[in-house]
Formats: sequence, structure tokens, C-alpha cells
Amino acid sequence: MRVILQSLLLAVAGIMAACSSLSSHGPVSAGIMRQLDSRAITKSEFIERLKSPALLAALKPAQPTVTLPFKMIAGVPCIEATVGQGKTIQMMIDTGAARVMMHAGTAAKHGFPIVRADQAQVTMVGIVGNEQGRLGIAAPLQLGSWEMVGYPCFIRTQENRILGAQLPENILGFDLPSHSCSYLTLDYRKRLVTFGFSGLFTPQADKKSSYAPFVIIGDVPFIIAESKGQRWKSLVDTGSFNGIEIDETVARKLAVQDKGKPVVGLYLAAVGGTVSSAAAKLRTVTLPNIDLLGGNYAKPEIDISPGIPRVGSFFLKDYCVTFDFRRKRICLQW
Repeated sequence: MRVILQSLLLAVAGIMAACSSLSSHGPVSAGIMRQLDSRAITKSEFIERLKSPALLAALKPAQPTVTLPFKMIAGVPCIEATVGQGKTIQMMIDTGAARVMMHAGTAAKHGFPIVRADQAQVTMVGIVGNEQGRLGIAAPLQLGSWEMVGYPCFIRTQENRILGAQLPENILGFDLPSHSCSYLTLDYRKRLVTFGFSGLFTPQADKKSSYAPFVIIGDVPFIIAESKGQRWKSLVDTGSFNGIEIDETVARKLAVQDKGKPVVGLYLAAVGGTVSSAAAKLRTVTLPNIDLLGGNYAKPEIDISPGIPRVGSFFLKDYCVTFDFRRKRICLQW
């Protein structure tokens, strides 16, 4: 049975970029897939594992917070997670992804069980195309002192390749913190991420703050942005290397669809394919001002790009960013 999950429309919409002249996109090796299929479980076994009392208890840990350092890789925040027999992997913190996603190579190397292909598959929809993936369980998964005996994930069986570029392969999606945490803080300046499990988020008293409400659509967070009297929904996407992006529809509303300086020399690597910035018609325009995330910004440079409008890590990097799940608002501090 093939399972199409529409909530995945935004699951892996984050983009990473690197300057390169050689790029490709295609399936992982047949050897990796044979390893995965040798440990395949039935859909019924998968569902039963998700009901495990130990798994459910781990989603609400006793400690009030867990804080981890992160590095910026390809312009996006990445942490070290522990999987399998105490081995570490890099995971991109991607609030633009609705689900945790593991690369097939990671799943094969660390013995993650996946569901039989004839019983469940998923369609992952990215900004430049679609991919078929598998369902699996990251077992075990540990983020600092936060230990989980297992967590459901999507297994990506395609990959992007850009010569000379280091691209994050595994994704910590928005589902885990939004279901388990009272707040999630990414302090870009200090390079720290905090998962808060109990109590209300308390802003730092010695910092300036701005606030904006967010809504969760398709399991990812959206805010309202406004410029030139026009308003639109924008995804807050830590998995995007870029700053503020709009799509062609918003560009027409703002009367800038025929304007902009083309962006050259970049490759965009995303679920569904790898394309050059020229092929994606990526271009930059300057607006008079924009209101978003509780602030007004004069003469911002905005990229017109594929996919939905978003605010990415290049904009967020100057702030301590908190997703306050109880109050349904985002706090920026600086």
C-alpha cells in the first residue's frame, strides 16, 4: 500500500546552497537499499512500536530543558545527535520540515528498521520536485541528555550531490519539538539550541525583544509579512540558508515580478532535485520596507525564488529566536 502524506508538502522545503559547477540528484546505492530491506518490518509492527510506553514517556522528559551547541553548515544550524550504538550524526534543525527525516545511508549504517515498501511509502514534496521515500524508526535517538528509544521518521532514498559542498543529510523536523516542547530556542549568536519541556518561556530581561504570532499549517510555522499594503503568509524556516524570500505570486502583488537582479553561481539542493539559481530564476529585489516578526525593516533585500514565501537562517542569524508553543508566538531577542 502506498501512503501519500499531504502534510509533507512543506516537510523538506529547506534549501541549501553551494557554489559549484558539478551537481546531481539521484537514488542512493542499491547496496544501501538492500541493507535497509533486509531489516524491513511490517506496517503493523511499525504501528505497535509507536505505541511503546517507553517511547511515549521519552517524548515528555523529566528535565526542564536540554541545551546543545550547534554549528552553521551550508548556512543552516546543525546539531550532533547520538544514534544506534552511541554513534554521532549531524542533524539540521529545520523548522520548515514537518517531520524528522533520515538519509537512507544513515538508516542503513545504524540499523534503523524501515517499513516494507509494499506496505507503506511516502511522497515528499520539495521546492523543485517530488521524491518517494520510506517510513522508519530512528532507534534509539538521543539529543544531549534527551533519550528516546525510538522516533518515527521518513527515510530519504534520494540524495543531492554538489562537488565540494558539505550538505546536511539528516533533518530534525518541527514535529518533535512542537509535540514535545513548551518552547524551542535557537540562539544564533551563541550557537545554542534549547528544548524547553516545562514551564513558560521567559525572555532574557537584558535583551531587546519583538514578538509575532504564528500558526501551524501543514505541521510547520507561518507568520504574516506585509509590504506596500500587501500581506502574505511566510514560513519561518531555519532549514533555509536564505534570508527573506517571496514567490512569484507575492512578487506580482508587490509589482516587482519583472524586476530584480539575477542571482548567479549558486546551486539549490532540495528534496526533488538540484537546480542552478539561473534555472530557478532566483533574483533579488529591494523593497521600501517590510513588516515581519514584530519589526519594521527598511529597504530589505528580498529574493524571488521557487517554493513558498519564507524567512530563513540568513535573516534569523542576528537573533535569539524562540518558538513559544504555549503562547503561539515567536520571540526575537538581540
